[in-house]
Amino acid sequence: MDFFSFKFLAFLSLTLLLFHLKPTRGLRKWLLFAANLLFYVFLSKWCVIYLAVTTTVVYLCALKNTKASYLLGIVLTLFSLVFFKYTPFLYNSFAGLSGIPNWSLKWLVPLGISFYTFRLISYLTDVRRGELEAEKDPFYFFTYAAFFPLVICGPIQRAGDFLPALREPNELTLDRFDRGMRQILWGLVKKAVVADNLDVLVDSAFSGYESKSGFVFVLAVILYSLQIYCDFSGYSDMAIGVARLFGIDLKANFRVPYVSTTIKEFWSRWHISLSTWFRDYVYFPLGGGRCGKLRRSFNIMVTFLLSGLWHGANWTFIFWGGLHGLGLVVEKLLFPAKEGPKSKAAKFIWTLCTAFLVLFGWLFFRSESMRQAVYIMANAFTGVSAPIAYLKEGFLSLMGEEAGIVNILRISVPTLIVFVTEYFFRNRDPWTASGKKAPVLFYIATLILLFLCKAGEQQELIYGKF
Repeated sequence: MDFFSFKFLAFLSLTLLLFHLKPTRGLRKWLLFAANLLFYVFLSKWCVIYLAVTTTVVYLCALKNTKASYLLGIVLTLFSLVFFKYTPFLYNSFAGLSGIPNWSLKWLVPLGISFYTFRLISYLTDVRRGELEAEKDPFYFFTYAAFFPLVICGPIQRAGDFLPALREPNELTLDRFDRGMRQILWGLVKKAVVADNLDVLVDSAFSGYESKSGFVFVLAVILYSLQIYCDFSGYSDMAIGVARLFGIDLKANFRVPYVSTTIKEFWSRWHISLSTWFRDYVYFPLGGGRCGKLRRSFNIMVTFLLSGLWHGANWTFIFWGGLHGLGLVVEKLLFPAKEGPKSKAAKFIWTLCTAFLVLFGWLFFRSESMRQAVYIMANAFTGVSAPIAYLKEGFLSLMGEEAGIVNILRISVPTLIVFVTEYFFRNRDPWTASGKKAPVLFYIATLILLFLCKAGEQQELIYGKF
């Protein structure tokens, strides 16, 4: 059951109706607890068992709040993450070498385990540091740990922000309902219209890569950068919008990252809840930047390599993390000031370098193996000596049957609308009405886009597998 199914729509509508029928705080607590539990039962009964065990242990460890209980909670959550997330990969790798049956063990991995685990680790650490008082009510704690709108792809919410809002949710006014619904619809457009349509093109380039060469690879990487942004930020928008309907305001997870002039700025705009998590619970404990240049560089590299490994047990993710870490190390050495390059020329040059590093990194992030990434990199500029033919052949090779003018417009127009709109609202909250007619026009426009341009087949969320 996900955001794109009628089953979820019915589930959400019923839960919201019961939640806002003016019940007492205690009834709301039980309702959300039951809704979360039911959501996981729909997904997997195995997930419910895993959640019950880990949540109970972490809840008790935080109440005890000793060094031993803290270490027990951390070890349990990290061990379960490593075991469930990497055992299928290790088993299948061994199976391929030894000749034993290569079975799919994906069913073992509890859905959203990475985001769930990070919420528990941040909670335990904040309690241990004295920055947060342990939650005594187990039902509130379970709802925080497993809040169903955030289950698949986050954002990773801190208990200090979430639990007070959970206890005293805002009332659902017409304005709050309007802002929540608009954010949900906008996220749905980004996911179902832009990301899913681009997925067809990107997948065709990467899945049959050995029969292709030239500009098709350059186009595929560029389109993938647009796809992964719309896929993940679209889900985040929907999750934040749903939470808003329950009276809970969550922090933004993306802030137009592709306008960044530095790598540091990119990571302050991309997947903000994850980047700040690694900053607060990995980089700062290692010493952060409060040390010499060599140790600071080491801290940065460790943080980004772990971030890459978090995404999956594959050298492509580790390389991607290391690439961003190395880029940030170089940036810190070249521009010691926090604001980065100062002159206009330096800002322009470093903006181009940042864009190139991000795009180059997405090549490895999307590739299934280092071999595939290296092949694409080595053949991306084949035929560039004849630029017109290079561009034309690459475009036709990528588009294939989608090369008709109607299909091109169906993909390009919504993509352009999304990125131009978000750039226009880059410095302000796009979910506040800019006039009485604005919400009505917004609903009409987004529904038209969904009706005319929605992808024929729903694609799996990219970050759902992390």
